[in-house]
Amino acid sequence: MHEERKMILKMIEDGKISAEEGLQLLNALRDDKDEPSNKKPNQEKRGPHGNESFDDQEQTKRKETDHYLSRNVNWDGGGYRRAEEKMTTFASRFSEFVEEAVHKIKEFDLDFNFGSSVEVEHIFQHKGAVVKDVDIHVENGSVTFLPWDEDDIRIKCQVKVYKVRDTDEARRVFLDDVHFSCSNEKVRMEAKKKSMKVNTVVYVPKQYLEKIKLYAFNGKVTGENVTVKTMEAKTVNGRVDFQTISADHVQLETVNGTISVSHLASTQTDVKTVNGTVSVQSSKGDLDVETLNGTIHYTLVKQANARAYMKTTTGSVNVRVPDNVKTEGELKTTVGGIQCDLPKLTIIDEKKDFASKKMSFLANKQEEAHFYLEAEATTGTIAVKTST
Repeated sequence: MHEERKMILKMIEDGKISAEEGLQLLNALRDDKDEPSNKKPNQEKRGPHGNESFDDQEQTKRKETDHYLSRNVNWDGGGYRRAEEKMTTFASRFSEFVEEAVHKIKEFDLDFNFGSSVEVEHIFQHKGAVVKDVDIHVENGSVTFLPWDEDDIRIKCQVKVYKVRDTDEARRVFLDDVHFSCSNEKVRMEAKKKSMKVNTVVYVPKQYLEKIKLYAFNGKVTGENVTVKTMEAKTVNGRVDFQTISADHVQLETVNGTISVSHLASTQTDVKTVNGTVSVQSSKGDLDVETLNGTIHYTLVKQANARAYMKTTTGSVNVRVPDNVKTEGELKTTVGGIQCDLPKLTIIDEKKDFASKKMSFLANKQEEAHFYLEAEATTGTIAVKTST
């Protein structure tokens, strides 16, 4: 409970959420803890047999163990593994709780602060365009990016406008506050008014794309089959989810939400989230992943030269590599476990202290393709296995 409170207070301090939103999260966390128990007051301190109190049992246990303290800890035992699984499950559940709670708070606050709304739809369209640069900024709402083979630009907006009387006024407010332009091979759209929710679907010609920048403050950012030189997708409250990305440099970031890429082919990729799971399937390149409260899943889908740097605080790290790739790595965890199950494995260095575990290894050293891994976790397990 103490760690969760610190995380929420840190989010308030960093300006990720407002003080009112943080208070609602803290109250929700407290309510979850204070759920009524089925125990009766006179049963709370009874032992398992109803006669001896737990305090008496504790004194007996102390007497039995005062003269002997085992220093042999079986890290591979079932009990420790179960404890690790419970801790990882807790981290995942808390990550989902924060993401869902923040999303609900944002939706509730918008309706509460601005009252009733009117929904309208609008399409921005430009025919026969050559597009190299795309810049989409939506303060409140989702962004879906869909490159296509057509020569036209089409941006479909599903809009919810607050504080208006009818559809005509809602459309007028939308067109006054949302800016769309297409010039010098660049498409730009801005919807920065927080009192208006704009869910946006962007269709642009994919033939000449070079640079993409997508931003949403309160909403998800998703896309399919993106081929570009430089790509940046960021949101504060929402997930980032792409089917395929092929690029030289990719930057994906969110505060409260998961990040997922089903097929990534990028020379350099940076992925960051505070509360959320990261899942990436990559075919090449360097990957740098960091999450505070979430698990990292990484798969190298084919034989290739690649590097990965991964760090999580309360989650685990799961890595899958082909069995025909030379794999070299350094793994470190504080209270979690380390599992490395690769063919022709050589452990170079290993440390198994109570609060510090490390492993340096080399596997399949005869193979040409080389994968280098650095992974760090505080409370979770680090597992490296073959993908076949």
